[in-house]
Amino acid sequence: MKKVLFVAYGSGHIQMVLPLALALKASGLAHPVVLALTTAAPVARAANLDVVQVADFVTDADQAALALGRTLMADLTGPVADASETAAYLGLSMTDLIETEGREQAEAAYRQRGRQAFLPVPTLLRILRVLQPDLLVATNSPRAERAAVLAARELAIPALCVVDLFAIDEVQWIGQPGYADRICVINESVRQFLLAAGRGAGEVVVTGNPGFDRLNSAEAVEGGQRLRIEKGWQDRRVLLWPNQVEPAAHPFDGRVGDPTLPARALAQVIAWVQRQRDAVLCVRERAGEPPPVLPADPRFVRTGQDWPLAPLLHAVNLVVTLNSTVGLEGHLAGCRLVQVLGSVFDAAMPLARYGMADEAVDVAGIGAALDAWSGAPRAKVREHGGATARVLSEMARFL
Repeated sequence: MKKVLFVAYGSGHIQMVLPLALALKASGLAHPVVLALTTAAPVARAANLDVVQVADFVTDADQAALALGRTLMADLTGPVADASETAAYLGLSMTDLIETEGREQAEAAYRQRGRQAFLPVPTLLRILRVLQPDLLVATNSPRAERAAVLAARELAIPALCVVDLFAIDEVQWIGQPGYADRICVINESVRQFLLAAGRGAGEVVVTGNPGFDRLNSAEAVEGGQRLRIEKGWQDRRVLLWPNQVEPAAHPFDGRVGDPTLPARALAQVIAWVQRQRDAVLCVRERAGEPPPVLPADPRFVRTGQDWPLAPLLHAVNLVVTLNSTVGLEGHLAGCRLVQVLGSVFDAAMPLARYGMADEAVDVAGIGAALDAWSGAPRAKVREHGGATARVLSEMARFL
């Protein structure tokens, strides 16, 4: 049987890969193997997928690299889930960087950018030569995933890149002709963005993000309808605010941020709801963070992480956000969407420019935007499972 190697790290990226790998496995078209980076490994194993990690490809000749990796690991903040895998990833990636840039430049780059300096093409060449996949499927992440695509090109292995959001930063490499044989993107606006960067018309395909297919499952839609009935929201305009924090400075370029922005925006939303007789505000708290203070009024509802998100998005009418991915997910589930501008992350989440937000406003414009859109009908959504099926169809072209 043919073999497809998926490369993904944790968080939302492994959630894009899981439905693809499982659908491929069920189809019998090829055998999926997941090169699961960092926290992706336990997620992929829990799905009963064939998982490999960087540490599986260490040889006796890598002792110096492993020692280097353990040294780098000692400087990490926070817990390390898998010490042997982390040492292997750091050590081999840093060794690749030294071989490519020279020790002095490599060490300077790591001091300045940390793991963002890595592009471990030699390590991915090693892995691909051992596994010999018939097709590589990688996400749009900038390190091992990007290195995997470059290594696949060197070995004449077809490659497909699945982009989670807008490719704002990743266009630097995904926009280059020859980077992967096929690019799968979330909507036509992203496709046009990559075509303008130099990609060929046949190389970029609108598929959607498989990680979002769950949003429109029958269970999610029915759960949202039940939630509206249970809460007595049938004749209400229900808003959702996913709580966020704003840094004092952008973590990468140092641009000054306004940490008061989320609270000021939420205050405007609260004030608007208090003026309406038929409005409800749900506030979705972030995991591990203190909840914001809300009025002691049944129209204000805490919908924390214990509330499943997909049904909630089918129970509300509108999401208002700065740049939370929940806003994008709300749009895909049919909610109206208002984006509040002023964050240092505006450029990374251009929801209005990409046809997803109904309106983008500053804090002062929140009330008028909610007047305009809170009563608008929900948008029509794509069928459940559509993105997974479309990406799988593109994969089949290379198998």
